[in-house]
Amino acid sequence: MRWAWVRSVIVIACATAPSGCLTRAEQPSLASVARSLAPVQQVEGIQLESIILERPIGDRFLDRELWDSTLPVGSPEMQVLLSENGLRAGILAGSLPPRFQALLESDAEAIAGRGLTFANRKEEVLPTSGPSDLCEFTVLTDLAGKRAPVSLKQARGGILVRPEATSDRRVRITCEPQIQHGERQQYLRPSEDVTGWVKHEEVPLVRYQPLAFDVPLGRSEYLVIGWRADQDDTLGAALFGVEANAQPRQRVLVIRARQVNPSATPDLPSLGSGGRRASIAAEAGRPR
Repeated sequence: MRWAWVRSVIVIACATAPSGCLTRAEQPSLASVARSLAPVQQVEGIQLESIILERPIGDRFLDRELWDSTLPVGSPEMQVLLSENGLRAGILAGSLPPRFQALLESDAEAIAGRGLTFANRKEEVLPTSGPSDLCEFTVLTDLAGKRAPVSLKQARGGILVRPEATSDRRVRITCEPQIQHGERQQYLRPSEDVTGWVKHEEVPLVRYQPLAFDVPLGRSEYLVIGWRADQDDTLGAALFGVEANAQPRQRVLVIRARQVNPSATPDLPSLGSGGRRASIAAEAGRPR
């Protein structure tokens, strides 16, 4: 699936669950994505676009070459902690790798494209994998601590994103790894007026807040989040390692964000008379 559809539609829908170690058969149906040929009615706030790149495990570009072109995010300590958990995150800016641009345009290797607006909502989970009957890995949440074994059934992994506008027209995104697991259960929660209790059905959720990191992202920059293929017993493998046709695959989540002000003069050319703008994939190929 190409990034081009993101410019022609904004999907205003919250994901019902983050996803964990996923099979291709369980991926969201592309036919269910709402599309429109009408001009986008922009809402003031933040637009966030995401897509997943997927290749065979250990792919030379996704596993190695891509990361040579990125600027690592987070403090040195956070970078080490992420690495210890098989995770890595970086920013692509300036001249983009040709292979990266080609993957964005691929119908087979660029999947699960989404467009979200953050005017009223504050956060959203971007599914990366799942469901998996059994997901086992180890996790390290403190560099001074010890690895803890984790075993989860019916696991779905994802990255929670919480974007925030900054004064310099950038978007600061907080990213937090999460895994839902098991079946829905009933919980008691305080009512809105705090005068009683209300029953809620929720899927059990494991949040890895110590591994959350902030990324200031410019309009023409891409955030990429993935894992190291040689660390197959880590949280990174649980979030970004999948199987398709009984073959192991490796994923990278790509995110782009921007502030939107409907009253501002458009800074991108329109396509035709419909007022639609160039796709992200098209923008990726433009000289900078």
